[in-house]
Amino acid sequence: MNLKPDCLSCLLMQSLRVTKNLNLNEETSLKMMKLASESIAIYDGITPPVAAADLYPKLAKVIDSKDVYKELKEFSTKEAMKLLPFVKKEVKSLGDAFKSAVAGNVIDFATPHHFDLTSEFDKVFETDFTIDNENLFLEKLEIAKSLIIIGDNVGEHVFDKLLLETISLHYPQIKLYYAVRGVPIINDVTLLEAKDIGMEKVCTLVNSGVNTPGLDYLSATPEFMSLYNKMDLVLAKGMGNYECLESMKDERIFHLFKVKCEVVSKDVGAKLGSLIFMQNKL
Repeated sequence: MNLKPDCLSCLLMQSLRVTKNLNLNEETSLKMMKLASESIAIYDGITPPVAAADLYPKLAKVIDSKDVYKELKEFSTKEAMKLLPFVKKEVKSLGDAFKSAVAGNVIDFATPHHFDLTSEFDKVFETDFTIDNENLFLEKLEIAKSLIIIGDNVGEHVFDKLLLETISLHYPQIKLYYAVRGVPIINDVTLLEAKDIGMEKVCTLVNSGVNTPGLDYLSATPEFMSLYNKMDLVLAKGMGNYECLESMKDERIFHLFKVKCEVVSKDVGAKLGSLIFMQNKL
């Protein structure tokens, strides 16, 4: 899904949120916003995640950092871990595990909406998917030998691990993989955060190599793509992965996310806040 006019505005607002989230002084904030404006002005014919992969390293250089959201990612993980015991008690089925994983998708510093994990989990188990291909996914799980989950945000990955544990319990014959970004980008999960919660204990942890907040095939390593192309099923978490993969015409791919922007809302035909579990467009 290529950039829409609203995406350009969103990227600029993301840059502003970086300055506010990091409590930067006015001089540094102004420098960052000018740089963002100049960069965003020339983006054309690319997906939002590819644009973000160009923008965020430039913002990071302004403050001499390789990971602008390092501290906030650590905070997100801590908050998710506090809720995990409660969530585990609520997960009584694989369907519940999907809901817990999509509730975690609310953790996102690239969207304009403040997230509240506790509030999200208070209601998610009673909320239906607006687009619901869960049964079709379960049918494919019955015959699958391999599944890869394409991770999204830090904190959310805590509940992805719970989902993997639940899938393993119900389908022990399936080889499970979890893919992370190659470098820090926004608050997306990398090997560092995945290993911090012991993700490798429940699946094979894989570095996609991408520098984009979404699985951009052109940015992935050949080794990753070789593995990815052999998978029976792909579960892509979050809007960034949707934006990169929705045009691939690959029926192995299913998307699991919460609608958090107007552009994706219009593309999938669901209101803001909707929960989505859908097979990729064919």
